[in-house]
Amino acid sequence: MRKRRGNAVPLVIVIIILMIVLIVSVRLFSSFANNDPEDIVSTFYHYEQEGDFGSAWELFHPAMQERFSKNAYVTERSHIYMSHYGVTTFEYEIVEEEEIQNWKMAEDQETFPTAYKLTAEQQFKSKFGDFTILQNVYAVEHEGEWRIVWQY
Repeated sequence: MRKRRGNAVPLVIVIIILMIVLIVSVRLFSSFANNDPEDIVSTFYHYEQEGDFGSAWELFHPAMQERFSKNAYVTERSHIYMSHYGVTTFEYEIVEEEEIQNWKMAEDQETFPTAYKLTAEQQFKSKFGDFTILQNVYAVEHEGEWRIVWQY
């Protein structure tokens, strides 16, 4: 009499599915890992595009966080988009990037040895028509991570 072996096909299928889930998870996580200046700026605008202004604020450099409290930023930014512009979301694109040495966000602020100036283009479809805003956004390193600053 011959012993039957367990059917290995379902186990193989489960292993393949787990590998696919792992690969997709790693790719999704790494897309938000902020490994370079464009990543952090893109993540910032992704949060804003989704209306998650609190998470966008978390990506600011501490000097920016001092300039705006989290509550004030979330309130004002959402008010500008929703009330003034009459939109709930927008499209964006990073259209330009430039490395700058010894840069300051304002005259009375610290000098950053290296900053990256990225130009973000936001396209809005509002009750007042379609319009585009270009904003220079700067990425600087703080404690080994890229952070967002604006120039004043």
